[in-house]
Formats: sequence, structure tokens, C-alpha cells
Amino acid sequence: MATIKDVAQLSGVSIKTVSRVVNNMAEVSSETRQKVQQAILELGYQPNNMARSLVNGRTNTIGVIIPHSADYIFTHPFFTEVLRGIAEVLSANNVNLLLQLAHGRIPYANLYTQRQVDGLILMSIPLGDPNLEGLAESGVPCIGTCRIAENDNSTHWVDADFAGGVEQAMEYLVSLGHRHIALLTGPKSLVSVRLREQGYRNSLIKNDLPLVEKYILEGSFTSESGHALAIQAMKLPDPPSALICGDDMMAFGAVQALKELDLRVPEDVSVVGFDDVSLARFSSPPLTTIRQDTYQKGRIAAETLLSFIRGSHDSVPAQIMLDTSLVIRNSTAPAVRQ
Repeated sequence: MATIKDVAQLSGVSIKTVSRVVNNMAEVSSETRQKVQQAILELGYQPNNMARSLVNGRTNTIGVIIPHSADYIFTHPFFTEVLRGIAEVLSANNVNLLLQLAHGRIPYANLYTQRQVDGLILMSIPLGDPNLEGLAESGVPCIGTCRIAENDNSTHWVDADFAGGVEQAMEYLVSLGHRHIALLTGPKSLVSVRLREQGYRNSLIKNDLPLVEKYILEGSFTSESGHALAIQAMKLPDPPSALICGDDMMAFGAVQALKELDLRVPEDVSVVGFDDVSLARFSSPPLTTIRQDTYQKGRIAAETLLSFIRGSHDSVPAQIMLDTSLVIRNSTAPAVRQ
């Protein structure tokens, strides 16, 4: 069985340096850290986690909080991609992942105060979530892959430019001649949904288009919801010629609903999704969508949280906005009915 001394010899560093890498301490250059991690992989070295926890007071575990059911999370490509990014970073740093599917009234900070984790990554947290109570006071290193407040200047997050993404889609649809554009959103308890709507409203003003409140339809990030909202939109007295959906799953449901209504996509109605999940380019028709890099969102969140735990990050809140981009495929076309 390989020992820490073997790792030190193979990587050409001291035992103390190997220990710093294994314990995720900050005083190691990225080049040296990579060299030691490669030696650990080659030798199959297994640190004694219990002994490490006793020495450094850490659990060597990061908690990921998602307030949804397992069925929803593991059937939605958004969550699996973010989790993939998180898991790859934690695995490369020999850190465990604890997935907490939060239900009921259990403060998230309990995982830290009960010494189950060294830090938390929060995903899809709604505004006013009561389980956030005590989080700041607990001192837990924490970052979100979402924003948990609309005017948030104090918490750490990595998130996409949702408003900018919807504005890009609106500008493209307007350039195609569309003037009646509906927005099918997820739950407005999420900041990301409110930002999508903000981008939609901004674009209406910019293009001197009237705001039709009935064109803003709230649902959930599921294909079933997209299906129902698309039918609702098309039954309006003045139905839209284009739909911007809160995510790709909603868009898939919307396309199916339009087909059931004998409406062609994109000849009769254009449809735009959000996320650019892997299935988007294989849908029928291939889906025009607003891309956010969910995998990188997970990676950056995990890397940033580890830097907090190692003490190598300053006191300024880390608020990282990731660009979005419009991916044009075959579900959008020039408007023929206005």
C-alpha cells in the first residue's frame, strides 16, 4: 500500500507539501498541487480521512443543497450538468460530495454546525427560503449557483446573465419581424426567473413594443408546464407568433403542444429555449436556445468554495456572472402573422 512518503518521492516534493495538498491547504502552487495529485493517482494513495479530520478539524466534505426531489433533479439536464462540474473539481481535490435534497424546515447551516461538511454550495434556492436562517451567522463557507436575493451585494454566487440572454433572443426575434412574443417562465420565487422577465421587459421598451401582461405566463421548469403554457398562450385572442421559454425542457413541451394544435414550428410559431442542454440540437426541429455553461458554473462554484475553505480568498463577495449566448437552430423563422 502506497504511503505519503511514496507520494513525496514520486512527485519530488516534501512530505509536508504532500500533506498540504491532501488537506486542501492554500500554501501550494497550482503546478505543485497538480504534480502531487498526479502522483496520488498513479500510486493509488488513500489518505486516512479519519486521522486527517482529527488533525485539521475538517470533514473533507462539501454539501450541495438542492430543495427539490431526486426524481426532478436527476431527470433535468440542468442539475446533472452543474453537479458534474462540481463533482469533477471535488474529486480532483480528494474532497467528498454530500448531496442534500432539502425538504421541510431544516436550516441549511445545520450541516456545518453539526460538522458534517466544511462548506456549502446552494442550488435553485427560492427567495425568502426559511432554511437560509442562521446561514450567515454560522460562518459556513458558502456559495450559490444562483442568486438568493434580487439586490444581492453580500453573498457569494456564480450565475448566468439571464436578463442579457433573454434580451439577445428578443432582439433576434424582433429582427425576424416578430412583434407578439410571449415569455413562458418558471416560478417567480427564483431570482433567475425575475431576471429573465427583466430582460424581456427591457427589450420591449428598447424596441418600442407594447407590454402585454397576458404574454407573461408563469409555470415550472418542466416539459409538462411548457406544454400547458403554450396551449394557454395560443388560445389568447391575439396569440403570439413566438415563444421564449424559461428553459429547454419547457420549450420541448411547448413544441409538442404547438404540433397538437396543428401549428408548425417554426413556420407558424417560433420557439426559443434556455440552457442549450445536449438534447436541444437533436429535438425536432433542432431548438434555437440561449446557452448558459452549466458545467462551468458548477466547476467555478466548487473551485471558489475550496479557495474560501483554504483561506486564499479575500473578504470581497465573489459574484461571478457567466455570459450567455444565442444558439440559432431550426425552431425560429421570420414572422408571417402579425
